[in-house]
Amino acid sequence: MMLAMLVFTGNDALMKYARASLETGQALVVRGLFCVVLLAMAVVLTRNVARLPLALSRFALLRAGLEGAIATLYIGALAGIALAEATAITMLAPLLITAASTLFLGEKVGWRRWSAIAVGFVGILLVLRPEGRVVPAWAVAMVFGCTLLIALRDVLTRRMPNHVPSLMLTVATSCGTLVAGSILAWRSGNWQPMPPDVLIALGGAAVLVLIGNYAVIEAHRGTDLSVVSPFRYSVIGWAVIVGFVMFGDVPSPVAMGGLALILASGLYTIHRERLRRRAEREALPPA
Repeated sequence: MMLAMLVFTGNDALMKYARASLETGQALVVRGLFCVVLLAMAVVLTRNVARLPLALSRFALLRAGLEGAIATLYIGALAGIALAEATAITMLAPLLITAASTLFLGEKVGWRRWSAIAVGFVGILLVLRPEGRVVPAWAVAMVFGCTLLIALRDVLTRRMPNHVPSLMLTVATSCGTLVAGSILAWRSGNWQPMPPDVLIALGGAAVLVLIGNYAVIEAHRGTDLSVVSPFRYSVIGWAVIVGFVMFGDVPSPVAMGGLALILASGLYTIHRERLRRRAEREALPPA
């Protein structure tokens, strides 16, 4: 999950660079085409051509549709809300995922893990430092809808059939995002010529987003959602690092305190999970 958050942050930085020259829909379409080419090569090299029909299974198509809807809502909302504010809202996803895991998957989540997730969210607020400006209600509603779909997507991913490879789910996910980008590009109708540096940035973004999608899917295999979801908070830490390296942004002391809370939340979650698994092993009858 932390790897996924790292490469997604790099993808966002490259897409931000590309969006300075292109419309959002065009950037998504070009990145999506790069993804399709790379995935076709991966499928051939791993000798998974015969398993491509699994990318068209009902489960894969449903997840791909959710991915396309998430991208459409999030990108559309950015027209009226700042990226930091949108990020803060999407970080509600671990709380929603934990709640969903207890309701729909029967996972046991104690008050300690709930508290760790809440502490991580407080850390996010300290990092983002909301300034209290008025944000359009429609933009907030779109981002919150995106967050609900992220939680639903992750619950669905946790219940993925074991016989569906992560590579096939990545294929379906990339196609869903490409369809969403094509709809945005068609609605804008503003296709611009692309300089070589922008093409390189979009190609790099394609590599990173594919790694991220694959890592997210793998992170949910055989793992409780309530355990892995808090590590989404690491995206804030990666964003601070990438911002410093690429743009020279230095976090304030308040932001550093928030990062410490996020790190403490993740480490405590790991600690509680180790204790829980140890108790489960000790409760088993001797062989």
